[in-house]
Amino acid sequence: MSATTPPAGASAAQPAQSPVKRPALALTFLGILAALQGTDPNIASTALVGAARGLDMGSTSLAASISALALAATAISTGLLADSLGRRKVLQVALIVTIIGDLVVFLAPDTAFYLLGRVIAGIGLGAVYGAAFAYIRACAKPGKLAAAMGVFTAVLMVATMILTFAGGALSSLEWRTAFLVVPIASAISFFIVPILLPKEPRFSLPGKDILGQVLLGLGIIALLGGIGELGKSLTSPIALGAIAVGIVLLVIWVIWEKRDSNRFFPVSILKNPVFVAAIVAGFIYNFGNAVVFLQLTNLWQYVNGLKTLEVSMWQLPLLLAGIIAGLVTGRLMSSGKLSARAVLLLGGVVSAAGMVLLALTHTGTSFWAFLPGEFLVGAGVVIAAVPYGSLILQEAPAKYYGPVSSSRLTFGQFFYAIGFAASTIVIDKLTIGGTTAKLEAAGVPATQVGTGLDAVTTYAAQSTAPTSSLGKEALADATASYGLAFATMMYITAALMLLGGVAGYVLLKRAGDHGDDPTPKSVKHPAPSTSSG
Repeated sequence: MSATTPPAGASAAQPAQSPVKRPALALTFLGILAALQGTDPNIASTALVGAARGLDMGSTSLAASISALALAATAISTGLLADSLGRRKVLQVALIVTIIGDLVVFLAPDTAFYLLGRVIAGIGLGAVYGAAFAYIRACAKPGKLAAAMGVFTAVLMVATMILTFAGGALSSLEWRTAFLVVPIASAISFFIVPILLPKEPRFSLPGKDILGQVLLGLGIIALLGGIGELGKSLTSPIALGAIAVGIVLLVIWVIWEKRDSNRFFPVSILKNPVFVAAIVAGFIYNFGNAVVFLQLTNLWQYVNGLKTLEVSMWQLPLLLAGIIAGLVTGRLMSSGKLSARAVLLLGGVVSAAGMVLLALTHTGTSFWAFLPGEFLVGAGVVIAAVPYGSLILQEAPAKYYGPVSSSRLTFGQFFYAIGFAASTIVIDKLTIGGTTAKLEAAGVPATQVGTGLDAVTTYAAQSTAPTSSLGKEALADATASYGLAFATMMYITAALMLLGGVAGYVLLKRAGDHGDDPTPKSVKHPAPSTSSG
């Protein structure tokens, strides 16, 4: 199948709609809207310590993940609503839902209300991102979908950086005020939506398929929740049980969708090599981001001893490289100088090269030692992000445009969770194993090793330096072991990035991909309803 040919029986072409008067401004605005989804969990993470103390939460694991679970579980369903009720209308409602959610958190008198607010915000932000992403095809110039995706990605990264910084600054004053950043931005955006974004046709639902939506939502929640718990223990009954339940529910969902003539999601698209290649690109982008951002932050804090502000400054090359890469890659794809398959391979190769460099320079103590590796990784994952987005929009059938385009967010959350959990497990296990081996080699009795490891755990959780000689020795050994574990994880991830790039290249080559999407003119669309929104 050609990447420029829609799946059989469906259209990948753009439905008729109102013209976009200012496409450049519209695309910039869409990037800002999408940034709200990335900013909100960043702010929540920064403010979580203060919130936990202020609300006497105890464990914070559910508070840290509940918004992402709600978002991933409902994103495809809200995409369905956008097709049915009007994308512009659903986007505005989603902005209101987001405002309500974060205001509930802002006013939360206890943990229950905090969690409720995070769930509401997650649902709203999933719908905001899904609608913003789906709008790209409507705002892109003909034959310039990849260029539009590059602009969207670059603006998203810049806006996320700015809004996250604002939230972080406010959280240092009072954790509640940090949760005003996204509501203020959402309120302003609410009034801009009808000015910059066109009305799109409303389509009759292929089917409400309530059971299918429930199966998908519960399956995603169970699977992602279980993966998150794996980071704490590989043998946790809760983690393993949740993963098993999630897999079973998703298998039942696939079977149900295949048999239901009124399905809400075309599972047959998972056999489309172009769509699968797009998902592979999503793996490079989301898995790579999760591993590098998390583990570099930990390395710099625990090994290099950097403060939070210094870590943020050292992360800038990752972001700046991504911004440049997104703009350049989009333009080269749209001009025909690079095909999607070449870009996907390039993203995998550049990401892998950067991770190898980070592994080789992990003992560095200066910003400049990490700069080359950071720059390559930041550029590589975003290079892959351009075909990740453009190919999904290109292959989304008109009948299922909203659900398929919104699935990008669900796949992204899954790969990010896998990257987060896998890197945590690998590095923790290697660090503990290396520390134990070093202590035993130094003659520390087996009965005392656990005490030394406890001192390391306390330091990691509370930044409290050990005072005993055994604790100091264990921390020094753990620091060295962590560096080696970090390097090992970088090599593993580099291999996966390279494998992903090659797999995507092969898939697109077999599908006959030649680059950006010249929308077929001969394809007919399902008849829209008379109203739009």
